[in-house]
Amino acid sequence: MTPSRIFDILSIQVKTHPLDKCLSDKRNGKWKSLSTQKYYESANLISAALIEIGVRPQDKIALISTTNRSEWSIMDMAILQVGAVSVPLYPNISSNDYKYILNHSESVLCFVSDQEIYDKVFSIESEVKGLKDIYAFDQIEGCKNWLDLIEVGKEAWNEKKLAEAKTNVESDSIATIIYTSGTTGVPKGVMLSHENIVSNVISATRRFPFEDRNQKALSFLPLCHIFERTFIYGYLYNSISVYFAESLETISENLNEVKPNFMTAVPRLLEKVYDKIYAKGNDLTGLK
Repeated sequence: MTPSRIFDILSIQVKTHPLDKCLSDKRNGKWKSLSTQKYYESANLISAALIEIGVRPQDKIALISTTNRSEWSIMDMAILQVGAVSVPLYPNISSNDYKYILNHSESVLCFVSDQEIYDKVFSIESEVKGLKDIYAFDQIEGCKNWLDLIEVGKEAWNEKKLAEAKTNVESDSIATIIYTSGTTGVPKGVMLSHENIVSNVISATRRFPFEDRNQKALSFLPLCHIFERTFIYGYLYNSISVYFAESLETISENLNEVKPNFMTAVPRLLEKVYDKIYAKGNDLTGLK
């Protein structure tokens, strides 16, 4: 089965090779896993909720997370399924940058991971025209929680309506807007279609040793980075379990715990990663 939209990738895993541990992250010292089926069901319920609260095709929705986590992937997939556009932002930029990007992208909703990110976005919320709500993954006083949308989705569940929304998304529909760092001026938005990203996933699948589906990947590059994000979709397409590292500082510990077959990095971080890995004498047998 060949996907044409990003969310087809998850549907294919559900039908062909569902996993008990599709996405995993570490909470309070313990790894917590999400099955393929639970991932799919959660994304569908969030999609139903987004439709219910008035999100329309090509509406922009911002995602900001301090760390990689399952909630980010669920929200990303849910946004794409209704034909909306995800706008992933880095957690370490300034409130002024958030103000510019949220206005420039015309984002109608913003999902944040924690108190620190919420405070930065909340401080400029009144200056962002069109932003209707902020939701958080963590429990934050005074902020709506993303789990509220799960309940909305259950109450508003309409399988036919969601199926129609998915059908209306074309392969050349805009899936995401990636913003540059703005080092030479204001950040620039790069629009990427479903086809742009899916074609890279399929190409990577042909070139990497993904044949054995009983494999694991450790993800530590920010999910807002298009390189990491594309590989996450690639792991999903090939039914490879994804473990989200806690941080760069814990990469050695997480490697020992997960013992992954795959991990992606970029040149400027390779030296840091190698130092942290080899300083602890990690056994990297199996890492490809």
